[in-house]
Amino acid sequence: MDIAKIDKNFDIKFDVPEDMELIKKIMSEMTLKEKVYQTVIQRSENYIYDDKTAQSQLQDKPSVGGFFVGEEIIGSQAMKGDDIICAIERANKHSKIPPIICADTEFGCGYMFPDGRYSNFPWQMTLGATANKEYAYDFGKYTAIPARKIGVNLSLGPVADLNMNFMNPVVNTRAIGDDPILVKKMLVSMVKGMQEYGMGATIKHFPGDGVDYRDQHFVLTDNSLSVEEWKNTFGEVYKALIEAGTLCVMAGHLSFSAYQKERIEEIAPPATLSKELICDLLKGELGFKYAVMSDAVCMNAFRTIYCDQVKSEVECFKAGVDLLLWPSEQYAEALLKAIEDGEIPMSRLDDAVERILLLKYELGLFGGKQFKTDTMDGVFDLDRKIAESAVTLVRDRKGFLPKTDLKKIAIVGITLYDDESESLKILQNEFEENGVAAEIYNAEFHKANCPEYVKDYDMILYCTFCHQHKPCGFLQIIPSWQVGALNRDKTVVATFGSPYLIDANFPTINTAIAAYSDTEQCM
Repeated sequence: MDIAKIDKNFDIKFDVPEDMELIKKIMSEMTLKEKVYQTVIQRSENYIYDDKTAQSQLQDKPSVGGFFVGEEIIGSQAMKGDDIICAIERANKHSKIPPIICADTEFGCGYMFPDGRYSNFPWQMTLGATANKEYAYDFGKYTAIPARKIGVNLSLGPVADLNMNFMNPVVNTRAIGDDPILVKKMLVSMVKGMQEYGMGATIKHFPGDGVDYRDQHFVLTDNSLSVEEWKNTFGEVYKALIEAGTLCVMAGHLSFSAYQKERIEEIAPPATLSKELICDLLKGELGFKYAVMSDAVCMNAFRTIYCDQVKSEVECFKAGVDLLLWPSEQYAEALLKAIEDGEIPMSRLDDAVERILLLKYELGLFGGKQFKTDTMDGVFDLDRKIAESAVTLVRDRKGFLPKTDLKKIAIVGITLYDDESESLKILQNEFEENGVAAEIYNAEFHKANCPEYVKDYDMILYCTFCHQHKPCGFLQIIPSWQVGALNRDKTVVATFGSPYLIDANFPTINTAIAAYSDTEQCM
């Protein structure tokens, strides 16, 4: 394909790299079917068994564009330790064109591969609270180093959303914050650290989540800002990150209704189904030249527009999305037929494949790229550095802290989840190692209404954990009731998740601490 003569509907110009001839040569040798399968990011769980099985399954179809590893994110069959490395090696071995290997490493490798080898970093909001762009660079660097060691070459992160609605159940602590100036400063540094050490970054969820109060996993949501407001906030963030060389953008299943003129049965479609948002805004106005990936197409906000899953997936590609994350088995053949029937122009497919190969070129999958290298010595120390810099004394009206004469405290967890209740033992151990007796109460502090017992404690510490996917809208009734009635002079609230709960749910408590994350170091 002559890059200078792209179909007018996809008239996206970009600089030609020195090795563009290599990309054009690869394309010239690809069959139509091979090009179609390059648009697929497939789950990798089927290839963990043995080389013979992998070879058989992968040879049944042309090379897919890439694989997703780290199935913990969807509760599917999880690969651990060397199984992950072996699966990636098999995927590479039996793929005609080197595949993208991507993982949801938003918070370090330990988040997706929790086998003790790799550190789990705090939520991005914790990083944002430090306002330290060197920490942001290291966050990217020390996500990339172990990821490349495993074989992952593309991170499905960082999150580039803005916390404009503290009730949003899916952004919240995943976001750096709500200030676009801070967010772009931190994320530009993170992306630089990540990509200089050989792993591509995927910024998400375009055109920007965090304004709505709903979750796009379950229902279509909207970025309801005006076009001008968007340009001064989300637009500024995306513009800065694209100019910094970010290699991939993930389109979200949310609309930007003020920008969009198109309606499907009176509904502004999500970005994943909107040519206006993908081609006109992202690839056009913002000049993004690499591949656009969809968020997982099994999410309900995507599925509810056309109802027919395969039709939705073909329409997603037609709208300008180049890589589909976890499409159905029928998608590739349906896309092939749509191209053969002339429903989708060949120029659209060539544009997508060219962008995908350009992304792979920048990831070093065709050779000729040199990346920085370093040891993993700093990986396990970064959590501590971020935590110590981030933890915030939000409120201390009576000067209760620092408290140096503690003898006995009560730790009360406000959570519905066993793993969060269990994590309170980290706090308990820390207090006891410092000579303070600590008793844990799960949800109900049964001594709260008995003054003669409460006086035995020097501090009553209530701990909340609400964060993304565990929404901030709920607090259990009993401890919430208790905390408002207790002796405020000795009551402290600590949030190991959303800090917005401090003002929203505990306005009368005199002392409050935001720790932002529930990692061991933050606790």
